Amino acid sequence: MKLFLCEKPSQAGDIAEVLGNKVRRDGYYDTAGGQVTWCIGHMLEQMPPDGYRPEWSKPWRLDVLPFRPDVWKVLPKDFARKQLTVIAERLKQATSLVIATDADREGEMIARELLDFYSFRGPIQRLWLSALDTESVKRALLARVQN
Repeated sequence: MKLFLCEKPSQAGDIAEVLGNKVRRDGYYDTAGGQVTWCIGHMLEQMPPDGYRPEWSKPWRLDVLPFRPDVWKVLPKDFARKQLTVIAERLKQATSLVIATDADREGEMIARELLDFYSFRGPIQRLWLSALDTESVKRALLARVQN
């Protein structure tokens, strides 16, 4: 199953509409061209210092600064837990993924951070969109298929 990962629900709806036979489910769309799910902006955050080591808890002391974990970790934000569960289930079923977030560094980071968090290892393509009108989405999808 091909999964499209969008940055926001409205973007997912626009892409799902172009893919055809759009049916909304809880947190994603089923379409003729695959499934389309969405992020809600930044859904992960850096683990606080005391999550790495108890001695890094507040109040901070000069003798434990600077904080330098061996591996930086992220945690789900509370508001995003339900949608993250949906994304995790979709990623488990996906045979390939299309990153369809905003075409900027922030959009790319939102997607890549989630893919790392869930250890997605399938084939990945990028859908470059500068607008979400029907014709722009169709052109972008066609260009992605041809590359």
